[in-house]
Amino acid sequence: MRNDASFLTVSQVNALLKAKIEEDDDLHGLVVKGEISNWKPYRSGVFFDLKDQASVISCLLWSDSALYLSFEPKEGDEVLATGSLSVYAPRGRYSLTVSTLELYGQGKALLALEALKKKLQAEGLFDPSRKRPIPRFPRTLGIIVGKGSAAEADLLKNLQRRWPLADIFDFPALVQGKEAPASLLKALETAETYPLDTLILARGGGSEEDLSAFNDERLARALANSPIPTVSAVGHEIDTTLIDYVSDLRVSTPTGAAEAATPDQNDIRNGLADSEDRLNASIDKTLTNCREKIVSLSSRPFFRNPAAQYVAAGEKVRTLSQRLAAAMDHQIALRKENIVSYAGRLKALNPEGVLSRGYSITQNANGKIIASIKDLQVGEEVKTKLKDGIMHSKVVRKE
Repeated sequence: MRNDASFLTVSQVNALLKAKIEEDDDLHGLVVKGEISNWKPYRSGVFFDLKDQASVISCLLWSDSALYLSFEPKEGDEVLATGSLSVYAPRGRYSLTVSTLELYGQGKALLALEALKKKLQAEGLFDPSRKRPIPRFPRTLGIIVGKGSAAEADLLKNLQRRWPLADIFDFPALVQGKEAPASLLKALETAETYPLDTLILARGGGSEEDLSAFNDERLARALANSPIPTVSAVGHEIDTTLIDYVSDLRVSTPTGAAEAATPDQNDIRNGLADSEDRLNASIDKTLTNCREKIVSLSSRPFFRNPAAQYVAAGEKVRTLSQRLAAAMDHQIALRKENIVSYAGRLKALNPEGVLSRGYSITQNANGKIIASIKDLQVGEEVKTKLKDGIMHSKVVRKE
C-alpha cells in the first residue's frame, strides 16, 4: 500500500499544470492562426474554438476586448488570435485567452496601409495648411457615391432639402470590390471636368475590406491634387480611410456631408427675416425721429408766421438804420466842433494874425527872425514885415 507522499491528487495535478503553463513566458503573447468555430457571445465575453485540419483549441475573448474588434467575426473566418494560454483548474482544461483578433491576411494589409499613410503624410498630403474652405453658398455640387445606394438617397434628399438653389451632379461609381478604385478614380476625373464648387465622396459603413477602395494610393493622390474642394463621408465615425486624410473636410455620415457642404435654406430665410425686421424697425425709428423733428421745427415762430418774422426783421433793420444815422450825425457834429476849435487855435498861432493887430516881424538879411537886441549889430541891414508890406532899414544904434 502506497503512502500519502507517493501520489498527487487531481487538483494538485491541475494546479501544477496551471502554474507551469501560466508562468511560462513562451506561452504568453502567442499569435495563433485558425478558423473560427462555435462562436458564442455572452455578457462577460465570447467563447469560441480555433481549429485547423488536425486540432482544436478553446478560446476566450473578454467583452472589454471584444469592443475593439475591427470586424464582425463569423463561423469559418480564418483569423490570427493574439493571447496567452491559461488553465481552468477545476476541469483541467487549458484555453487561449485572446486579447486581439484580426482576419488572416488583414494584418499584412494593415501594415502596408500604415506604411502608405506615413509616406503620404511625409509628403505633406495630410497637412492641415493645404486644406481649403468649403464654399458657404455653392451653386454646383458633385457627389461620387454608389448608384442606388442608401448614401446616394440620403445625400440627394438632404442636399435638395437644405439648399435647392444648387445644381447637383451625380457621378455614380463602384464603392466596393476590386474594380472600385478604378471606378472611383474615373468618377473623380469626370467630376473635375464640371464647374463644381464642392465635391462629396460618400458611402455607408462597412468592414475594413469593404472600405479598402478608399485607401487606394492613386485615388488618394488624385483627390489631394483635385482643384475642387472636397468633403469625405466614408464609413462611420470609427472608420478612417486615406480619403479622409487628404480631403479638405471629413465628416462621419452622408447627412453630415450635406450639412457641411450647404447652408440650410430655413436658417437663411430666418436670418433674412430677422434682418428685414431689424431694417423695418430702424426705418420706423428714423421716420419717427424725423416726424418729431418736423413737429419741433414747425412749432417755432418762423414757421408759424413767416411774414411776421420778416416784418420784425424789417423793423429791426429800420431801427438799426436810424441809430446808425444818428450816430453818424453825432460823430460828424463832433468832428465839425473839433475842426472849428482847431481852426481858432491855429488862427491864434498864425503870425499873420499877429501882424493884423499892429505887430511886426524883424528879420536879418538871411531871413532869421530877430528875437533879441543881441542878435543885431549897428550898421546891419534888417527888414521888418508889417501887415501890408515889408520895410527895409539900417541899425544906427542899439539901446
